Amino acid sequence: MALVATVAALLAALGGTVWLAARRFVGPSVRHGGGDSGLMHGKTVLITGANSGLGRATAAELLRLGARVIMGCRDRARAEEAAGQLRRELRQAGGPGPGSDAGEAGELVVRELDLASLRSEEPRLDVLINNAGIFQCPYMKTEDGFEMQFGVNHLGHFLLTNLLLGLLKSSAPSRIVVVSSKLYKYGDINFEDLNSEQSYNKSFCYSRSKLANILFTRELARRLEGTNVTVNVLHPGIVRTNLGRHIHIPLLVKPLFNLVSWAFFKTPVEGAQTSVYLASSPEVEGVSGKYFGDCKEEALLPKAMDESVARKLWDISEVMVGILK
Repeated sequence: MALVATVAALLAALGGTVWLAARRFVGPSVRHGGGDSGLMHGKTVLITGANSGLGRATAAELLRLGARVIMGCRDRARAEEAAGQLRRELRQAGGPGPGSDAGEAGELVVRELDLASLRSEEPRLDVLINNAGIFQCPYMKTEDGFEMQFGVNHLGHFLLTNLLLGLLKSSAPSRIVVVSSKLYKYGDINFEDLNSEQSYNKSFCYSRSKLANILFTRELARRLEGTNVTVNVLHPGIVRTNLGRHIHIPLLVKPLFNLVSWAFFKTPVEGAQTSVYLASSPEVEGVSGKYFGDCKEEALLPKAMDESVARKLWDISEVMVGILK
């Protein structure tokens, strides 16, 4: 009986390994924004956090669609290095490479997130993708004194979007894409402690910042009605990126974690597909204020659709970032 059990376990393990391998190599399909290599020709797209992970994969996909992609960055050296790697990879893949006069490949530009410079140097902005983020970091504050996750994931993009609205409106029809997370479900907006000075839980604070992304998107969509500027929010799924660099995994568990992530997590290219879809697809032209996953609209929990909370969060965010009416 022991031998039978052992053989059965080995067969089950082998079958599981074959299934996982098939899933990885046959795997989820990649949409590439509808398949038209020139779909974004003539369009300018600004992506925050484009030097790695989802942002980098999103940039690569939109370049293949012919877009002029601006990598918005704070560390220019890292962004230039990432841009050089992207250009080489696209050429090696058989395309002319961004910046080339041949074919349909787009142009890749690195810009520091200097809003005065962006507004003066860029005559138009067709798509803004608010992608940059930080995940479950120890308690720390931004240079402006905000709790890091709320400050980077919500307030930074809130300010950036508001300061670029004039350019987006003058470029209409234009689109804003906000990257959130399914983990928004575990967050709540505590207006009495938005800066987490009374208590801090890194998981809760991440979820709260992602809930704030959704509330911001829905309130912005309401304010943009009639402008021909749309805004939608998405979750990319669980993706293998360096976003989890602050998560400590015990050394003995790492091999199992790596196997699970290889089998079940999306690649950055797979995870980027909904961002690319919302930035480029004719299917969502005119659609605004919606929540997407895997290139499809999804339902939200009631707390993410609370209009009174969304408006209050907007008003408080304006005060926190210093926007004057």
